[in-house]
Amino acid sequence: MDPHALIVLCLLGASLILFLTDSVRYDAVAIGVVLVLAATGTLSPARVAFQGFASPAVVLVASMYAFAAAVAKSGITERMGHHLIGDGSKGEAWLVVRVVVVAGLLSSVLSNAGVVATLIPVLAAVARRAKISTSRLLMPMAFGSLLGGMLTLIGTSKNIAVNGVLNEAGATPFGLFDFTAFGAVLLAVGALYFLWPGRRLLPTGVVATSLTERYHVPQFVTEVQVEPNSHLIGRQVTAVDDFARFGITLLGLVRDQAGRAVVEPSPYNRIQAKDVLVLQGEPDAIVALRNELGLHQSVTDSVNKHLDGEGVQLVEAVVPAWSRLNGRTPREADFRATTGLNVLAISKTDFVSPREIADTRLEVGDVLLIQGDPRDIARIRDERRLIVMGELAGDRNGRPGRTLALLGGVLLLALLGMDLAVAALGGALGLVLFGCVSPDDVRRGIDWSVLILIGGMLALGKAFDEHGLSAALAHGIHEAGGAVEHPHVLLLLLLGATLLLTQTINHVAAAVIMTPVALSLASELGLSDRPFLMAVLAGAEFAFMSPVAHQANAMVMGAGEYRYRHFLKAGTPLTVILVAVSTMLIPVFWPFVAA
Repeated sequence: MDPHALIVLCLLGASLILFLTDSVRYDAVAIGVVLVLAATGTLSPARVAFQGFASPAVVLVASMYAFAAAVAKSGITERMGHHLIGDGSKGEAWLVVRVVVVAGLLSSVLSNAGVVATLIPVLAAVARRAKISTSRLLMPMAFGSLLGGMLTLIGTSKNIAVNGVLNEAGATPFGLFDFTAFGAVLLAVGALYFLWPGRRLLPTGVVATSLTERYHVPQFVTEVQVEPNSHLIGRQVTAVDDFARFGITLLGLVRDQAGRAVVEPSPYNRIQAKDVLVLQGEPDAIVALRNELGLHQSVTDSVNKHLDGEGVQLVEAVVPAWSRLNGRTPREADFRATTGLNVLAISKTDFVSPREIADTRLEVGDVLLIQGDPRDIARIRDERRLIVMGELAGDRNGRPGRTLALLGGVLLLALLGMDLAVAALGGALGLVLFGCVSPDDVRRGIDWSVLILIGGMLALGKAFDEHGLSAALAHGIHEAGGAVEHPHVLLLLLLGATLLLTQTINHVAAAVIMTPVALSLASELGLSDRPFLMAVLAGAEFAFMSPVAHQANAMVMGAGEYRYRHFLKAGTPLTVILVAVSTMLIPVFWPFVAA
């Protein structure tokens, strides 16, 4: 075997392992792939390995993130979601169907992750009003957003990345609406699936009670009163190191000051006799602290009021895919100092002990129970640090009319023949110039790890094709078809291979790796490449059986209280149905023999 081909295979194998184990961030994996390809001369000259980062695909994806930031700032998606989804008064079945369809339509022009981030708080509010569990809505919403990615070329970064591979290979790229009709059929099938059989496979969950009860806050938060002989009297709040020594967090200091309660301890507050301290920690630790510092249990039962009342708010917040908290602990992120908010609980696969909160490494989809001033909560929502599930009052200062006009202009220019990446970049510049979004908002809104992943995977895909591995794998798929020699069987095998790859690694990586294989398979058979490319696009879109297969799935894990088995249970039948539908319809829309 060609030594360079062996290097590419080793890189592919190592990438699969790292993606599957999630031991290294996938953007770091992509950079490592590019470095190895350049350093070993597998892609020569070295600059060829770096060309993926400057590809039109990367420019287009970055530009669409700018539109997503502008749409989020203007509140367009939230208002559309509230209006189109309704209040659930027509029953759960039709509510779920509407959720799938609305998520799909929004995802046709916005990123999947952005749509999911916007609709999580909308659906949380709808679930509370309709008195149903959020677990009945969030998974269908995530699946609908994935299916919506097949409605247009810009529906998902995976489509754009595949077009980048086609441009590199000199093949005809897809147009903006080339597979809209096919995508609409898939979205309709997904909606009908959740009308009856799929809805029965969703976890039942429980209807949300108060947040303090759901997160078992009363077990770990209590109020104590400062006795007249306590040595805490006269000391500044920040000067008391006894709280940290016992692993306890001071959440609030309650005192009657001209009829007002101080609920956020300022560094300048000095503790006085009869102050009530709201403490968070293990019960045994709080008892030990009380005995040592001269405190006694408060006679009032007002923990809930002081955690969520006048001047302070208690909300759930989800860690999104683009959050800087991803992979860090609250202590490492200095969460309380930078946000002014307290983390009372963390929901992963189970609730985290208060003693472990500060040092718990956060992941996409984790849910934080946070408490603090409503203005601070609104700020982290507007800055998109977290997805706040509470309904917050607040003005949106974007320009929805201009944002929609610029998005429509981009689509129109693309239809008239302008290069889509050029039109989108011009539209993104227009967003900034017309005040729809600030440059800082754009920088924060871009998921840089996705851009790096696309650039790195384009280099790997090019090396895979250049050293004959695409042709070899295509020949293997051809041989696997055996004596049948029927293009439908080969299309199914290609779709299935892409599908299985997507469940274990990022969908963008799966699509980029399999696209050259589709081109080689079509060439070997002497058939049109369109049906085989659509098999790759569809297989990479059906990321329903695992929460790690797509960011949209990961982002609803905590909020919906899902486990891996829930995705496997509800996602597998949907995947089988969609594979069967795709295998039948792809050759209808794109015949094997080009006209």
